[in-house]
This record gives sequence, C-alpha cells and structure tokens, in this order.
Amino acid sequence: MATDDARAQLRRVPLFAGLSDEALDKLVEGSRVRTWPAGQVIWSEGDPGDALLILISGQLRVSRIEADGRESVLSVVEPPAVIGELALLDSQPRDATVVAQREVTVRLLPRQTFRELLAKEPAAIYGLLKTLAMMVRSSNERYSRMIALDVPARLAAWLLDRTRRIDVNTVGNGPVTIPLGRSQGELAAEIGATRSTLNRALKELERSGLIELEGDDVTLLDLERLNRRVE
Repeated sequence: MATDDARAQLRRVPLFAGLSDEALDKLVEGSRVRTWPAGQVIWSEGDPGDALLILISGQLRVSRIEADGRESVLSVVEPPAVIGELALLDSQPRDATVVAQREVTVRLLPRQTFRELLAKEPAAIYGLLKTLAMMVRSSNERYSRMIALDVPARLAAWLLDRTRRIDVNTVGNGPVTIPLGRSQGELAAEIGATRSTLNRALKELERSGLIELEGDDVTLLDLERLNRRVE
C-alpha cells in the first residue's frame, strides 16, 4: 500500500486529483521514483515515449532546437505537473526535449500502466482532458504574448502569472514579493528574450515604480498598473 505522502503527491497533480486511494495506490506501485541533477537531459526530441513523467520537486525546461541550433524554450515546468502524456496517447516520438533546469525528483509511470488507468478510471479521463485543455490554453496565451507584447509587457505578464502559480496571497493592489526561481538568463529564454533585453525590461519596470529587485526576489509594487502594462 502506498504511503500517505506518495498519494498526496499524486493527488496534487490535476490529472490524478479525482482518483480514489485505491487507484492512487496502484499508480504508486506501478511507478518508480528517480532523482536527476540540474542539466540532466531527461529525454530528447525524437525519443520514444515510454513513460509519463510526474514532477515531484525541482524544475524542468521543455524546449526544441531550431534549424540554426538555437534552443527555443516552450515552457518551464514546476510541480505539481505531468509531462509526456501526448506521446503515450498517440505512440509518436517525443516532440520536445526535456532538461532538468534544477535538480528534480520525478515519478515515472510506464505507458502500459498509464493506458490501463485511462481504461479503468473515468476520473482519469476527465483529469487528462482538463490537463490537455490547460496545455492548449497556455500555448495559445504564450503565442499571443510573443506576437503582441514587447519584452517589458511579457515580463509583467510573467510576474503576474507567477503570483497565481505559486499561490501568493495578495491584498488589494500589493505589494507582494515573489521569488524568480531561475537565473535572468533562464527567465529571458522563457519569455523569448535575450538576457540583455530582459535586464533592460527589469530596469524599466523598476524605474516606473512597478517592481523592486533584491537578489532572487522581486516585489510587485502596483498590481493594477502591472496589469495595465500587459493590456
């Protein structure tokens, strides 16, 4: 039988949130936990999709390598989350490279176990549909921002998103302090900018009285004005 901690880890993931303890126990028993250091390539674009990756702790970077050799960052994933469901559904190769941006602990769920779950648990089907819908919405929003917004506005949008993603309590219009959780170079790649352009955007928002920087922390001073910067 799975431990309460193992069940709780899975239940925090939207895909598994509606499952019974018995179903979660089977997932725990049918999977294995791995830890990888920062910089480790988990899989590369074109690899076979043989397992679902459940992120327990750390940070993953999902990217593609363009024809000119540049890395195009599609997303940075933090727990609770799953990665790799598409290849398990259609049996196609991985469509992106996944790298541990920070040390990660993951649970790997084999393809067969995942498919058996979908066949037996209606709640898992609903969780999968919800997960895929979130993925599509996120991709559409990212694309829209890349097309319509300049770098300072993309940065403002990212900061506002992060307050929601890490469940920071906000009162009225702020201020609220959040950790960046990545280097400026990593953040630049995440929002589709160069490091120098990101640095200028940070300074612009700071000069405008919208944020304050101190080490890895950034304080959002005026949420309403930051939201207007994104519109």
